[in-house]
Amino acid sequence: MELTGVILAAGRGSRLGDASAELPKPLMPVAGRTCIDFAIDALLKVVSRVVVVVGYRAELVEAHLANAWGDAPVTAVRNPELEAGNLTSLRAARVAIGSGPFIVTNADHLFPVDMYSRWFTARSGVSIACEKSRPILEDEMKVVEQAGRLVAISKTLPRYDGAYIGTTAVAADVTQDYWQAFDEVAATADLRSASVEMVLDRLAAAQTGVRSNACSAATPQVRWIEGLNWYEVDTPEDLAVARESLAQSLTR
Repeated sequence: MELTGVILAAGRGSRLGDASAELPKPLMPVAGRTCIDFAIDALLKVVSRVVVVVGYRAELVEAHLANAWGDAPVTAVRNPELEAGNLTSLRAARVAIGSGPFIVTNADHLFPVDMYSRWFTARSGVSIACEKSRPILEDEMKVVEQAGRLVAISKTLPRYDGAYIGTTAVAADVTQDYWQAFDEVAATADLRSASVEMVLDRLAAAQTGVRSNACSAATPQVRWIEGLNWYEVDTPEDLAVARESLAQSLTR
C-alpha cells in the first residue's frame, strides 16, 4: 500500500508580521528555496505522493507547486477554513489520503533531506518525532512519555519529557484507529483552535476515557530524535536564523 506525505501549509503565518502580508509562509525564501520545498524534498525520498494542504494565498502556493514540482507526484487541496485550527487542514486532505498509511508534517519545519530515510524511518503503529536534549520553549508542543509510549501532549503541560517537532507517521495497521480518534476530536472540539496534536492525545488516552498504563497498537510511539539539524520558521527571528544557517551550510 502506497505511503502518502501530507504537508499542512494553509496558514498565513501571522507571527511573521509584514513578511507574510503578501507572501504565505510556505513560500518564504530560504537559501535559494522556499520553506515548502524542504518538506517536499524530504518526503519524496520515502513516499509515493505528496498532498499539500493550502489556504492563505492558495493560488500562489499552487502556482509554485506547478512550476517547481510539476513533474513530481505533488498535488494541492484547499482548506477554506483559514481561521480554524490545523485539524481542518488534515480533514481537507482526508479524501486524497484515502485509507492508506501517511506521514503528516508542517510546511514551516525545515528538515534535512534525509529526515525520513535516516532520522524518522517507517515503523508500525503511530509514531511521533520528538526531541528532549535541548531547552524547550514555552510555546512548544510538549510531550509526556512512559516506556516509549505517549501519555499526553499539549503546550500547557506543567511537567514534560520533551517536545513534539511536528511530524507524525501513521502506518497501515492503525489508520482506522487514527481516523476514529480524529472523528471523535472533530465532533467535540472547537474547530477554531483544534489541532492534529489533539488526535494524538486522544489516542494516548485509554479506551475508557481515563489514562492508564494500558497500551494498544494505536498508542503513539515517541521517537526521540537527537542531533537533527532542523529549523522552524515561525517568527522573523526564526526566519533570519534559518536563512543564515542554511546559507552557511551551502558554502561549506
